[in-house]
Amino acid sequence: MRKFFESISNYISDTGISAVSTAREKNDVRLLNRAWFILLCIQTACLVSHLANGLMTTACLTCVFITGLFFVRIMLRLGKINGAKIVAIAVINWNTLMMAIFMGAQTHVIDFLLLTSLMPLYFFEIKSRKYIFSGIAVSLIPYALFHAFANSLSVYALPLDQQIEVYKTTPVVMFFSLSGLLFLIYHKNTAYETDATEKEKQLLEQKKLYERILEQIPIDIVTFDKDLRYSYINSTAVRDAELRKWLIGKTNKEYATALGLAMSKAEERDKLLLKALQRERPVKAEETVIDKVGQIRHAVKGASPVFNENKDELLCLVGYSLDITAIKEAESKLKNYSRELEKKNDALRHFVHATSHDLKTPLRNIASFLQLIERRNLETLDENSKSMMGYTIKAVRHLNRLIHDIYQYSIADDETQDVFITDFNQLLTQVTKQMSITLADKNVNIETAQLPMLEVAPEHMALVFRNLIGNAIKYNTSMRPQIKINYEITQTEYIFSFADNGIGIDEQYREQIFVMFQRLHNLEEYDGTGMGLAICSRIIGNYGGRIWVESEKGVGSTFYFSLEKNIVEPEVLIQKHLPFYSEMAQAS
Repeated sequence: MRKFFESISNYISDTGISAVSTAREKNDVRLLNRAWFILLCIQTACLVSHLANGLMTTACLTCVFITGLFFVRIMLRLGKINGAKIVAIAVINWNTLMMAIFMGAQTHVIDFLLLTSLMPLYFFEIKSRKYIFSGIAVSLIPYALFHAFANSLSVYALPLDQQIEVYKTTPVVMFFSLSGLLFLIYHKNTAYETDATEKEKQLLEQKKLYERILEQIPIDIVTFDKDLRYSYINSTAVRDAELRKWLIGKTNKEYATALGLAMSKAEERDKLLLKALQRERPVKAEETVIDKVGQIRHAVKGASPVFNENKDELLCLVGYSLDITAIKEAESKLKNYSRELEKKNDALRHFVHATSHDLKTPLRNIASFLQLIERRNLETLDENSKSMMGYTIKAVRHLNRLIHDIYQYSIADDETQDVFITDFNQLLTQVTKQMSITLADKNVNIETAQLPMLEVAPEHMALVFRNLIGNAIKYNTSMRPQIKINYEITQTEYIFSFADNGIGIDEQYREQIFVMFQRLHNLEEYDGTGMGLAICSRIIGNYGGRIWVESEKGVGSTFYFSLEKNIVEPEVLIQKHLPFYSEMAQAS
């Protein structure tokens, strides 16, 4: 039985709930449904009473009122809450006024308008004063008009004896109506009070949570009111709890006085806060102070105004301070290290350049003298001496080449090289012109796709092209060496490929070959210093790229290298002839 009544109660209270979304609207629907049900019960009882007493006119009027209540129910089902409220008040007032006219003044039915004047207190929240006063007026105005024209309206009333009969039930109905209405108003206010208490508790818990979060942040955080007085200070800003408590409501000048800081610093902080208020946006500045122990401290100070949703009221002004003394000291040390490193790099570059130049000259002289000695003493030297002389000359030349390659490796990542929008087709043409004798002697065939224009240092890319083409020729025993040059574009890279039909490389050596001085063959088999691919790797790495090889022993190799788009892709492709090309052309 209990479940039956609960289901009936839920059906009455929750009708129309699905048509609204917010919790407040759902609560309004429930309250209106309950009021509707109480009114329906009262008017049904009145209808039974009128029929029992043979008061057909008033019974008809009551039926009209009940019909109006069902119209209110329909609007609630549709979720039109405010409309249902207005219709409910209008129906009640109209029904009460009509019944008072046709039943007569002695029935005191008109006094029910005094009850309906209380209904806006139930229908609307206290903040909706306009609706409350309007609802009260809608009830009191017809009440006053009825009494003003009571004598004229008496012709429509019931006979006096019938009016007295009706009056017997009027106080009882009014008592129960007033009790029901007061109960609804009390219940509504109790519900709102409970809701407000719960929300206040939630806000308090939320405030405590935010304060705990602010306490965990290792930054000085404070808030100010519109008069620039402290309203909150976290423990990072002021560790002394008593001092924090005392500072609430104080100004920056009072803070400076309490901590023994310079007054000028307090004024600077106030200026920062005022600037944030005037600009209505966050501002920040660096501050340097000398603490109590005489150490220089650096900090970033900032302020940010916080407004309400409409941005027409300042809620608070948040200030923060981050100690960056360690960062400043690290920056200073880093700058010193950078300057020292730059000096050492400059010295190293000068040393490498000087060493390369100074070593090459005597080596060339040694080679020249050895060749001269060999020619002058060709007839007197035995075969063993001639062989040793040949090995010596070859070793000197190898050492000269090694010095040159080491120098090339040292400048491979030189960022001082000028960068141009470079047409790689022209670049390849200039490289092949420089290598034309070797290409002709080896009967080399080079096939190439149409290459792109990229923003690079031409000298760097020319060195990469020369080394990759040179390797493809050197490690090739074919009578007709083939080299195919191509490229593709991905979302992030340009990938170039150099495919040959050479001797190939074992899989175990595919990473080793890009390391300095790593050779897979001795000098008697293939000439070289083992620096070419290491130079390529260093240059490509400077453009954010990578270099690798795919190979099959005895079939050939394909060397790949990539260049990052965001480094080499020019914003505007402009075909231009570079001074570098003309110099290369002259040199070739």
